[in-house]
Amino acid sequence: MPLNLSQPKRKNAISLTPLIDVVFILLLFFMLTSTFVPWRLVDTPLSVAADQQKPLEEKANLILTLKHNDDQVWANDQVIRFSDQSRFHALIEEHNEGVFIIQADAGVTLQTLMHLADRLKLNGAKTVSIANAFAMPETK
Repeated sequence: MPLNLSQPKRKNAISLTPLIDVVFILLLFFMLTSTFVPWRLVDTPLSVAADQQKPLEEKANLILTLKHNDDQVWANDQVIRFSDQSRFHALIEEHNEGVFIIQADAGVTLQTLMHLADRLKLNGAKTVSIANAFAMPETK
C-alpha cells in the first residue's frame, strides 16, 4: 500500500465507558463496606394508660419555658443560662421527684428544645415532659 503523506494521522479516541464503570464499582464497594454512626434515639413515650399513671402533686412539677432561641431558660420567674451547670444541678435536686415540663415559645428550634431536655437528663432529672412543642398556631 502506498503511504499517503498528505493526510494527517488519526488519533484513537479514548472511551470513558470503562472508567465510569470502574468508578461506579468503587462507589458501590465503599458504600457497602463502610459503617455509619448509629442514630441516637430519644425515647419519648406519648401516652400512658390511665391505670399506670401515678398522681403527682401539682407543686412537685416544674415548668421550664424557652423563649426565642437564646441560651437561657425561665424557671420560677428566674433566668438560668445553659452554661450555668450548678444552677441546673440545684434546680434538679430541689424538684427531684417532680416532672420537668418544657414549654417552648414560637420560634424556638427543635435543637434548642432537645438541648434543654438532654441537659436536664444528664443532671439527674427522672421525668422530662415536652408540652406544646408542636402545637398548631392559633388562627384569627
